[in-house]
Amino acid sequence: MIAVTCRNGEHFSVDPDHIERIEHRADTVLHLVDGTHYVVEATFDDVLRSIVDDRAGVLAARAGLANGLAATPPAPRLVRPHVTIATTAQD
Repeated sequence: MIAVTCRNGEHFSVDPDHIERIEHRADTVLHLVDGTHYVVEATFDDVLRSIVDDRAGVLAARAGLANGLAATPPAPRLVRPHVTIATTAQD
């Protein structure tokens, strides 16, 4: 999700996967796949940078997964010290 601010001051988040295109004229306009559009305060470059950062975060999180599950370190092994008991021979 990326955070955006509309020209009217409304703050909200948008899933970058739902952005169909970004227009850059006098204003930056996000067009979503469902047909809605938002005029945002951020520049075209700032919106693209936010999308790249979001994608990088997703890839970094995915790299920490093993077979779709969070990689967990192996459980620590309890090592007991080897104890030698000395015996004495009796006559």
